[in-house]
Amino acid sequence: MKKTNFVIFLFLFLFFATVDQVRSQSVREGYNPLSATRQVHEDYLMWKRTIWRNINLKEPQNKPFFAKNREITKFIFDAVANGTLQPYTNDSVTERQLMTAEEFAAKLVVEEEGAADDGFGDDDGFGDDGFDDFGFGEEEEDPFGDPFGDGGEEEEEGGIIIPPQEISLMELKEDIYFDRVHSRIYFDIQAVTLILPAASADRSSDGGFTSYDYNPAGFEKAIASFRFVDLYNLFRNNSDALWYNDRNIAQHKNLSDAFLLRLFKGNIVKVANVDDNRIADLFDGKEAIIQSLKVEQDLIEWEAALWEY
Repeated sequence: MKKTNFVIFLFLFLFFATVDQVRSQSVREGYNPLSATRQVHEDYLMWKRTIWRNINLKEPQNKPFFAKNREITKFIFDAVANGTLQPYTNDSVTERQLMTAEEFAAKLVVEEEGAADDGFGDDDGFGDDGFDDFGFGEEEEDPFGDPFGDGGEEEEEGGIIIPPQEISLMELKEDIYFDRVHSRIYFDIQAVTLILPAASADRSSDGGFTSYDYNPAGFEKAIASFRFVDLYNLFRNNSDALWYNDRNIAQHKNLSDAFLLRLFKGNIVKVANVDDNRIADLFDGKEAIIQSLKVEQDLIEWEAALWEY
């Protein structure tokens, strides 16, 4: 009798465990794999919008992400070099946009003037030489040299290595959605793109490196994109990846927490649209800035209107 009861109990246990597993699997299929922590099922989304923000890491509010010798770009460079972080060619961050470590290293070398016919080489100013010496080939050297050095820059045969301190722009792609079940609005970062700023100075008269040397093309250039969930896990597992709080050094925060707490300032530069236009494509100069602020204000007013009645 006891043996029969045990068999029946075991059968029921396995049956319900299988049902729960199948149900759990079907539920997971409705979640966004790019969401780092705020997983909301697609059936719960009442409203959703995708926006892009440009973040200047040299602005005062964003400087804690870019503290000397603790630049967020330095941690990203190191992670790509040792193979723990996957770069992508754009912020769609799908398997079709995978970028190899060698391709990422190539983006960080700019040819010296005269190395190519047009001054920029075959890749708009970024050459293809010397990448095996970066540690992405057979050698195991640091692909970016010493990013913590005082000068920060290095010169290789055939090109200049762009140090992490020069990659001072980021673009965040994030989803804004309303969870109708929990009545909450979420800002869910999907991807982060590193951008080399446009040159802000001419060549140095004393032979030193300037932003002109790192970006002779004269316009912003995207280096690579990363899934935010990958960056979140990277920072979470690195105690040195800190958001530097210079007002209270007892309260530094991990970079992963700094993003979730939205301790950054960024202007909206694009809202998802059928023509894939950026705000700057539709408006010029000050009008583009005004429209960016208007989008931000519209989001605030929309959220406030949800609770009006």
